[in-house]
Amino acid sequence: MDILKIEKRIDSPKVVADGEKGYFEVAGKSLPEDAIEFYKPLEKYVLAYVSAPKPKTIINLKLEYLNTSSSKKLLDIVGYFEQLPAKGFEVELNWYHRDDDQDMIDEGVEFAHMTSLKVNFILEQ
Repeated sequence: MDILKIEKRIDSPKVVADGEKGYFEVAGKSLPEDAIEFYKPLEKYVLAYVSAPKPKTIINLKLEYLNTSSSKKLLDIVGYFEQLPAKGFEVELNWYHRDDDQDMIDEGVEFAHMTSLKVNFILEQ
């Protein structure tokens, strides 16, 4: 699989998807005008990846802010990975946050309640 890279913009995050390494990252502010359209390439990539995943998949969410439509779309995308543990694959989902950013900590807690995957909360240095 080729690597999918979407560069960070003022209103949209950097996205990196490397199926050969089983590595996915979304970093920055996510408030695109059309979250469905923005995340379409990542969603398509993930759908292809989960049909032939690596033994271990790492998903790093390093968000500074996300709007409701981005949160919903990311939850949809993370949902595709939920089937993997039952098939014997390991999925590590990391939610990065700053110590003083209670809004993003709360968002991560809410996100964790909506996925069957274990969410690791990691303090960004």
